[in-house]
Amino acid sequence: MSTEDITRWQDVLAEIRKTLRKPQYDTWFRRVRFASPGDEAVQLIVPNRFYADWLSANYRATVEEAVQRVLGFHPEVRFTVDSAACEVPVKRASTPRPAGAEATRHAHGADFERFVVGNGNRLAQAACRSVTECPGTVYNPLVIHGGRGMGKSHLLRAVCRRFSALHPDEPAAYVSAERFVSEVVNARSGSGRERVRSAYRSVSLLAFDDVHLLAAKESSQEAFFHVFNELHSQKRQVLVAGDRPPQDIPGLSERLVSRLRWGLLVGLGHPDDDTRLAILRQVTAERRLDVPPEVIAFLASKVHGNIRDLTGALVRVSAYASLSDKPLTVTLAREALSEETCASSRVICVEDVQQEVAGHFRLKVTDLVSKKRSRSVAFPRQIGMYLSRCLTDLSLGEIGKRFGKRDHTTVLYACEKIAERKKQDPALAETLREITVVLESKRDAAPGM
Repeated sequence: MSTEDITRWQDVLAEIRKTLRKPQYDTWFRRVRFASPGDEAVQLIVPNRFYADWLSANYRATVEEAVQRVLGFHPEVRFTVDSAACEVPVKRASTPRPAGAEATRHAHGADFERFVVGNGNRLAQAACRSVTECPGTVYNPLVIHGGRGMGKSHLLRAVCRRFSALHPDEPAAYVSAERFVSEVVNARSGSGRERVRSAYRSVSLLAFDDVHLLAAKESSQEAFFHVFNELHSQKRQVLVAGDRPPQDIPGLSERLVSRLRWGLLVGLGHPDDDTRLAILRQVTAERRLDVPPEVIAFLASKVHGNIRDLTGALVRVSAYASLSDKPLTVTLAREALSEETCASSRVICVEDVQQEVAGHFRLKVTDLVSKKRSRSVAFPRQIGMYLSRCLTDLSLGEIGKRFGKRDHTTVLYACEKIAERKKQDPALAETLREITVVLESKRDAAPGM
């Protein structure tokens, strides 16, 4: 890239910087590189696919407007992934190992290789890998949220292990909120609590699990708040996991919620069909279970819960076959999981959501999946996407396909827009509640298989 191109890109960045808060700019544009522009297009080089998807969904207009002001034309913004080209050299000083009981080093063991990646967790996994490679500079803090058994703890521990492998002279700590609260309570005196804080402030990376368990525990929140501030100010990496986004956790102080929202929030969705199949195959191989492929496929199609539910179902049918001294078949698996199969068959699907949303707004389902962009159709369509994300197991990409083959970034934008707007619009919140109640009542009334 020529000197002139570099200067022009710096001018574009200066325009972008004017419209964003510093944490946003540092997180999303510090590692972006610029390729020579064409007559109608601007090529941006980003470190990974996650970057490309997020920038496309959230900052494409910002980049286009900045380029137009500097270069004088309205561009088509394109993204190319090249991690090597986007590396940011980071010099980090060695720090002593923490004294906390749970602040242990993870030098070996299973890493990200055991984490089955699918559409519902791809973004979270990519973000976790990124913070191990460039800690404290992007996605800081990184907050992962999702329901029970979705893989949050697995990811946090994998980050600690990989970080220790890549940065052997720097300590990483994994701690659960339950353990942290226990340490704070047992410290009793102010000096004792200060020692607890100091132990965690000495690490280069802190992975804090189950943050929702800090709710209504003021002294523990206070301790974690100061630990967070110290680590963040020194550009040390903080990862946090909880069962829901920080702002939705009742009893969590506003200032702590504010800190956690400085960085990147990523949700873990339920595994889709392909991911469930891959998880079951992996568990079967790891535990050396002799399970026919057709039984694995049956379980993947019928058990729509979390990863623990899948694993539990697999173990149950294997044990049932062994104890009854019968061959493991689909018929036997259906018998072993009769109750679970009946319960899991009563699920809400995207088609149910589309029917209710269309009926509520006096539209046809064909309108929701059409290319129409009028507000009378686009807004209900966004509501349908939002409810599909909340009430079904499908990934953003799968939801997009069912709403007229739209891109997953369109679904992400719709979900974020509706989620933000419902906080300010009681009428919208009530509409969402009414449609949800109808859908759940129909699900509960549906007969089992």
